[in-house]
Formats: sequence, structure tokens, C-alpha cells
Amino acid sequence: MLIKKLKFSTHGALAIALLMGISHSAFSHTRLEIPTVAENLRISNNVVIGHACGDGTNVIAHSVVFPDGVDSIVKVNGTQTADTIDVYVTNYGNLYQKILNHSVFKDEDEKHDANGNTVGFYARDGKSPDYYTTYVPFRAGAMSIEPTSCARSVKVSLGIADICKITNKTGFAEGIVNLWTPAVGSDYDGPGLHGFNSPATLTVTRDLVNNPMDAACGDGLDIEVIPSAAQLNRDMPIVSTKGKQIWPKP
Repeated sequence: MLIKKLKFSTHGALAIALLMGISHSAFSHTRLEIPTVAENLRISNNVVIGHACGDGTNVIAHSVVFPDGVDSIVKVNGTQTADTIDVYVTNYGNLYQKILNHSVFKDEDEKHDANGNTVGFYARDGKSPDYYTTYVPFRAGAMSIEPTSCARSVKVSLGIADICKITNKTGFAEGIVNLWTPAVGSDYDGPGLHGFNSPATLTVTRDLVNNPMDAACGDGLDIEVIPSAAQLNRDMPIVSTKGKQIWPKP
């Protein structure tokens, strides 16, 4: 009996260890706490900073960009299309709002386009140590999928920078900044850096009960909207409320 109990205990410990490993791995990258949400549901969410830039560094600033839908890249089942996001979403634009929180970063603000729509946010003047997980809260509005489309899901790819040292663009390097951005040819692609072409995403799934697809759609289409290089170059920088560019250094 004793041997059997010991075997059970060992297996239980192994299972717990595996679960802990999975949990740690899941938060090792900068991702959204809630990566999937139902259509027409507004939620509070968090960007989860899993770690800093290594070697005892701290994330001292954080920049986020959402695709604005104006010149965004749109993919259908993984293939880029000439369609605009309005073909698949009825209310795309101004869906995101920063939730005020100074628990880690003392200064934060939204980023807006020329029409006042929120296209991202930043947080700075704080310290998130390399061995900590930090939550940066925001609200995601209720996205509505176009009823006449065959979209069964819409994935929004974000551009995110976790900044450990303020430099100009030529100073981007390992240990300086983690760029969790889509590789679209922008100044913030970060080839060779941690996070390259590995953006955080938010997937909205169609409510097939209240917004059913036409039978001709078959299994439906998976849509992805990605910020363009032009938008990332425009909206990734952190600019203070007084108009001074904080990051990258000009």
C-alpha cells in the first residue's frame, strides 16, 4: 500500500510540475490575458507583460498599437486580400479604451488618430522587473461581425513594445527592447530581436446563434486585421501630453 501511495504522489507531483511549466510558458511572452472573446461582448482585458529584457532589466515603458482599419492589412484564411475590414466588421474603429491604472507605471495616455479614435496607448515612468508579470488594463469594445459576410472569426493583431532602455531606433537590441509586433516592414519589426513577428492577438468569434452565416459560407472564413507599416511608424512612438517624443529618441 505504501509503495502505491508513493507512486501516486510522484505522478501527482509530476502533473503539478507540468502544469506549472505550462502556466509559466503561457505567460513568458507579452500577450493579452483574454485572447478570445465572443462577438458583441465588451470586456475589460489586460496586456500581460511576461518579463523584461533579461539580465535583471526592468520594463520602464510600454507602447501598444491597434490596427486602425484605415490602411490595415487584411487577411482571409491566412492570405492577404484587397478587402477592407469593413467588409467583415460593421463597427470597426475606436473600439479600445485605456483603463486608468498607476500601480506600476505613473504616466499613461491613449493615442488618437486625426479623428479622435483611439489607436493605442502607452504607459511609462515605472518599473516592471524581469522576474515579475505585469498587467496593463484596457477595455475592448463590442465588435459586430458583418451579417452578410462569411467571417466566422476576426483576429486583431497588435503592435507592442516593452522598453527597458530609452534609445533611438538604431539602439534597438536584445536587452534594450522587446518588440512584439507583426513583421510588416515598419521601423518596429525588430528582426533578430525577442518577440520578432510574434504579436499579441485578440480573436472575436461570431455569434452563430444570433448572427448565423449563410449556408453557402460552408465552414466560414477566418479574418485577420494587422496594422500597416505606415501606422506602426506613426503610432508606436511614445509622445507625452506636452508633445515631446519620449521613445524612441528622435
